[in-house]
Amino acid sequence: MDDNYDVVVVGAGCAGALASQRIASKGFRVLLIDRRRSEEFGHESHDLVEEDALELSRVQLGEAAGADSGPGALDVISPDTATHVRISGTAFKVVDRRALMDQLIEGARESGVEILSQCIANGAEIEKGFVTGVSTDRGSFHCRLTVSASGLDRVLCMNLPTGMGIPRRLRTGDFISIYRETRDLSGDSLETPSKEPLQYHVGRYGGYSWTYTGQAGSIDIGTGVQDLPEAPDPREIVLGYVRSNPGVGERVISREGGRVPARRPLSSMVTNGMVVVGDAACQATPVIARGVGGGLVGAALAADAAVSALEADDVSVAALWKYNHDYMLVRGAHLAALDCLRVLMQRMPEKEFSWSMAKGVIDEPEIASALTGKFEVPTPQAKIMNLLKGLAAVPLLRRYENTLKYAQKVLDHYMSYPSTYDAPDFADWSQEADFLFEDVEKI
Repeated sequence: MDDNYDVVVVGAGCAGALASQRIASKGFRVLLIDRRRSEEFGHESHDLVEEDALELSRVQLGEAAGADSGPGALDVISPDTATHVRISGTAFKVVDRRALMDQLIEGARESGVEILSQCIANGAEIEKGFVTGVSTDRGSFHCRLTVSASGLDRVLCMNLPTGMGIPRRLRTGDFISIYRETRDLSGDSLETPSKEPLQYHVGRYGGYSWTYTGQAGSIDIGTGVQDLPEAPDPREIVLGYVRSNPGVGERVISREGGRVPARRPLSSMVTNGMVVVGDAACQATPVIARGVGGGLVGAALAADAAVSALEADDVSVAALWKYNHDYMLVRGAHLAALDCLRVLMQRMPEKEFSWSMAKGVIDEPEIASALTGKFEVPTPQAKIMNLLKGLAAVPLLRRYENTLKYAQKVLDHYMSYPSTYDAPDFADWSQEADFLFEDVEKI
C-alpha cells in the first residue's frame, strides 16, 4: 500500500465514513483507517437522528437504516416520574446504527476510498506548522489533508503542538458516561411496541435515561450520567431497570458503553492541514449527547471545505475556515446556547428539576430544544406565566431566567462567528466566548 494520499481519515464512524466518501467522490485519493476490525464498524443499536440533520448532510437513509421509521411521540419524564411531557409530531428518524454504518462504508468503497482496519493511529505528523500525515502501528501515511474523526480518543488532537488552535484535552465534567443494552422482550408486562413511545427520563445524575421498544420484540435501554467521581455506574442503572421490569428478557442482544463529550462545539475545528469532525469536535447535542446528526452535518460541511481547499492546493487554516463558519451558523450556535441550559440542568438538584417540570417552568419548548438541538427562547408571555407558576421558588426562577438571557447572548455571539480567518479577530471572538461561559458557570 502506497503511503502517499490526498487525504487520510482517522476513524471509521459515521462522520469519518461520510467525509471520506464525499471527498473521494471528487476524485481525490482517500485512505480511511480504524483500529477496529471492519466487521466491528458501527453499533448494534438504534438512535434518534434529526430529519434536518439528514437534510443538511444530504444523507438519504436506506430502508434498512430506517428511512421510514419515526418514533411518533416522545414521552419525557421528570426525575420523580410524576410529570410526563408528551412531545408529538417529532422530526426524527429512529436509525439503525449498524445499517447506517454499512450504508456509509459501502458508499465510501464505491467512491474509491481505501479502508485499512486494525490500524492504530499514534498521532499526527507535523512539518513547519502543518499536519502532513498520520503515524500508525503500521507505518506513516503522508497526505495533503488529515480528517480527525476518532471520537473520544481524539488521538490526533492530543499531541498537537501548542498554538495550533485546537484544544488537546477537554474538561472531565463536559463528558457523559453512557451504557446501553438491547434485550429481548418476554411476557406481556410491557406495553406493545405500537403503543409505547420512546421514553426519556431526564435530570438524574446530571444526565438522562431512555427506553425504546422496537418492532422486532426487543427493547433498547440506556442511560447517561455526568462523568464525575461521585456519579453512579450507568451499568447499574440499566440493570436496575431490567430487574424492576419482568417484561424485559434475559437475553442481551447487544451492549455498549463509553464516554461522549456533551458540550458546545470546539471554537475552531480546523488547523493547518487538518479538520476535526464528530465527537472529536464536540458535535453531539448537549444535555442528551446525541452525536449522529451533528457528526453527519459536520462531516458533510468539512468535506465541502476540504474539496475546495484541495482543489486550490491550499490546506491552511484560512482555506479551511469555511467549515468552521458554516457549521456554527447551521448548528454550532444552537448547540452552544443549549450548553448554557446543560450547565444549569446538571447543577439543579433532582427535586428542583422535578418541581420545574411539574410547574411548567421547564416545559415542552425547552425539552424539544434539548432534543432537536435547536435553541428557542421562550416568548415574554411564556416567561411571565412561568414566573407566576414559580413564585414559591424565586431563586431557582432567577437562575433559570439568567441562564436564558446568557443562552441568547451566546446564540447571538456564535451566529456572528468570523466568516474569514484573521488571527486577531478570532482571538477577540474566542475571548468573548470564554467570558460568556465563565459567567454562565457563575449563575
